[in-house]
Amino acid sequence: MPRLRIADRMLLGLMAPRMALALAVALAALLLERLLRLMDFAAAHGSPMGPILAMAVNLVPHYLGLALPVAFGFAVIAALSRMASGNELDALEGAGWSLRRIALPVIACAAAMSVASLLLFGAAQPYGRYAYHVMRERVLTAVWDGRVERGVFIEAGDGLLLSADAVEGGRALRRVVVLRKEEEDGPTGASGAGWTAVSAERGAVVSDPDRRTLHLLLENGRVLPPGGTEVSFDRLVLGRELGPPGGPFRSRGESERELTFSELWSEMGAPAAEPRFATEFHDRLVRAVSMLGVALFAAPLGVSRKRSPAWPRIALAAAILAVYDNLLKSVSAMADLGRIDPAAGLWGLALLFNGAALWLYLATPSQGSDGPLRRLLRALDLGRTRQPATEGPPA
Repeated sequence: MPRLRIADRMLLGLMAPRMALALAVALAALLLERLLRLMDFAAAHGSPMGPILAMAVNLVPHYLGLALPVAFGFAVIAALSRMASGNELDALEGAGWSLRRIALPVIACAAAMSVASLLLFGAAQPYGRYAYHVMRERVLTAVWDGRVERGVFIEAGDGLLLSADAVEGGRALRRVVVLRKEEEDGPTGASGAGWTAVSAERGAVVSDPDRRTLHLLLENGRVLPPGGTEVSFDRLVLGRELGPPGGPFRSRGESERELTFSELWSEMGAPAAEPRFATEFHDRLVRAVSMLGVALFAAPLGVSRKRSPAWPRIALAAAILAVYDNLLKSVSAMADLGRIDPAAGLWGLALLFNGAALWLYLATPSQGSDGPLRRLLRALDLGRTRQPATEGPPA
């Protein structure tokens, strides 16, 4: 590639902030959705926010892999649209530059991002996914410290669910509801498996760290055992032992998504290897290589119908990437079931995607060329104004 010229640096300078903004917005949206689910998970298990935030951070590599193609495509289209609306592209084409030359920095960026994606998919995502499951297991097996949040069901262990309508200091409770899984005789002597429901006007959680026990003291309430008769009580004590912390978490690699490229390659070479390892290996490679295809179809989108707003072209690019992503998932699912060869199915789809993008790129040599993309946009009426099909760059 020739050394960077002023126009190349200008294009890269326009792309960088737009890609950073798009990446930040996409990551924030994806992480916020997951964080809301994790907060529900934390509330159900009485976990503090620290481990929940650590779980979300460990998922950043996963969501970065999802957001990167969309952010890159947005940056290319937005940057080229900005240069087109400012007539910089007209000046470059007047100087003899074709779209293929103008977009060379974009192709170079796509190649660099393909290499970065290999590192992201091959190392950062497997370790991040494993760290997420480690933190999740710690939350599930954490010892309950006896604190209760108002209006939230706390899983206190041993099949005990606890909630209170009002809480003072975390352990003084009002209007308490307790659900306890019964496998043998319930607290009132009623036999049979099921859930025992207990309600009380007041309650308190008392811990004994030396004996590693917790006691839930309830006053003025009722007990409804499974299959039994409701019984009233003035005072009831429910106790449980705080078991020792769980053993070490499983080693990394139980799932193929936790394996690096080299580990997947080793598993693929094992006798009677399951197809899921080959599917995961080729799926990651295909997604990295497809960054080139994103650049090849985003560049023509950036210069087509320059007097129309950029957002319809960005929406079209996002739709193309969404369809392609779902096709990759469908082919991977069929490959896991052994219905198709993973390499043939995934690389065939990648060849189709990148080949179509390359054809689109070569068929659009300039802004005014009447290529297939320009005709498609006109047919969909995505622009606000209609331009003649033979319009060329101004002199």
